[in-house]
Amino acid sequence: MELGLSLAGVAQKDFSRAFLNQVELGRARPSTRTLQIIAERLHRPVEYFLQDPQNSAAALEFRLAEAGTRLRQGDGERARQLMTELLALSQLAPQLRARAQLLLAEALLKLRATSEAVEVLQLTIKTSEAAGWRALSVELYDRMGTAYYNLRRHHEAGRWWDKALGTYEDADLTDPLLKARILGHRANLHYIAGEPRDAIAGYQSAIAAAEDVLDMQALGGIYEGLAMSFQKTGDVTRALEYAQRSLRLFDTLRDVRMSAQLRNNMAEILLSQGRAAEAETLFLAGAEQLEHVGDLLPHLLAGAAEAALDRGDRALAGSRMTVALRAAEISTDPTAKLAAERAAGRVTAAAGEAKEAGAHFERALEIASALDSALDVSRVAFDYAQALEEQGDATQALARYRQAYKARHAANRTS
Repeated sequence: MELGLSLAGVAQKDFSRAFLNQVELGRARPSTRTLQIIAERLHRPVEYFLQDPQNSAAALEFRLAEAGTRLRQGDGERARQLMTELLALSQLAPQLRARAQLLLAEALLKLRATSEAVEVLQLTIKTSEAAGWRALSVELYDRMGTAYYNLRRHHEAGRWWDKALGTYEDADLTDPLLKARILGHRANLHYIAGEPRDAIAGYQSAIAAAEDVLDMQALGGIYEGLAMSFQKTGDVTRALEYAQRSLRLFDTLRDVRMSAQLRNNMAEILLSQGRAAEAETLFLAGAEQLEHVGDLLPHLLAGAAEAALDRGDRALAGSRMTVALRAAEISTDPTAKLAAERAAGRVTAAAGEAKEAGAHFERALEIASALDSALDVSRVAFDYAQALEEQGDATQALARYRQAYKARHAANRTS
């Protein structure tokens, strides 16, 4: 069918159409010579017809493609399952095995099994470097950078992304999507270092590198970075514009986790502008998406509690805070616990529960310090200071304001 041939066109004068039909139905076996003729006329090697259908080269490539599609749709668990089953096969070509390991590592990263992903990547990088597969090595270096970024080892992440970009350029590769991804990841480092203008330049370079061939997932991620960077510069209008673009893309891709993350980001922008009602809608929509998925849920619930508090609905804020704290207890993400404890500090302080508020703020500061995040320390200390000031404790409030200032200054100095 692919070649536009009829049975008669394949059989010609060498055998009958009826015999070929019987071969297709599995009711007859061709001789070696007949199989050679069939193979020549269908432009396939003889081996193509002798492979196990489940483990043929085409079938294996299809499994790789399906895993990639699952990852783009946010289904890391199914991608992990597909690649685990594939890697269990004993007879795999070395490069195909390495590609399957790369996809397995991506699935593990999406599932937040970062340490396992690092182990897989380390093994595969050794194989790829020894074999001289430079394009595959660049992909592996990029994913290793992402793994260390997720582990908050940003210097190590930058080292891997620099290695990825250097190898890409030395090898004269011409994959614009790969280059754009690396540039976008490097821009992330500028963002977290408190350099929003450098981050914006990096994200824009990533878009320029790929021009019109960016896939939706890569473009959505870059738009998200631009949104948060413009927010840092105070350009809220452009921040919301790019956040909305990113959200539309990830909603289209049905990436539940990413679209919920973007709703959280947009809601935080709106909340910082005093637009509590709009922020609340986004926080709740994201929380509904993630009701049974992942560690982002406490962030969204905490944000919804703060939005209710800023609207003046202390009762609703309190009930949401309780749910956020409960979700944070079972979370493995320390930043989720940090978000819930900080929000709980604000909510309980507004309810006049000074001692309980202090305990929540102290726990949030402890987590922020353990994460070595000066920006988080500054944010929590500032909220703590405001609560103490409203309680009439000017001395302690001043001490916390100083702590917030010093932490902010340290973050700026580090960047």
